[in-house]
Amino acid sequence: MPVREFAVSHSIEVLAPAQCVWSHVTAVDIASLRHPAYLSALGIPKPLRSEIIDAREGGTRIAYFDNGKRFTQEITSWNPVEEYSFTFQPDPGFRIGYFLNLAEGPFRIKLSTYTIAPLERGVRVRLTIRYELHGVFGICLHPPVWFSMTLFQNYLLRGIKANAEKEHAAR
Repeated sequence: MPVREFAVSHSIEVLAPAQCVWSHVTAVDIASLRHPAYLSALGIPKPLRSEIIDAREGGTRIAYFDNGKRFTQEITSWNPVEEYSFTFQPDPGFRIGYFLNLAEGPFRIKLSTYTIAPLERGVRVRLTIRYELHGVFGICLHPPVWFSMTLFQNYLLRGIKANAEKEHAAR
């Protein structure tokens, strides 16, 4: 069965200091973000919260979703105010798009990486998600998977931007 790897990457400028942005990247305040109707229509569950159990390379983060499932994530890179990466181990039966099982289906998320780069004013936050498509059916899913991942990334990045800029303005 063929396996192909892909990546989707987007970035956003945030008018806040790197340390402030770092705290919102590593502990996204999901509860403050409105889950867009288009993500619900695509069958993408709403993230509820995430907890970093051990804040270091090799540590663990757990993300909880409104479908009762979670991702257990191993932190693969922890460079404060610069880079943060983690793997994905979804609970068995974690579905998106109503029928795609992320634990063992044709579409599997492998790694997410946030990078923070200084700008003249603020920072640029880049989110890159690496994923695999398995088998012929998986390869056929490439356009809708890329589109859905783009929507989800932009939702997360806009939320990080709004929360970091709001916190920075309040200081």
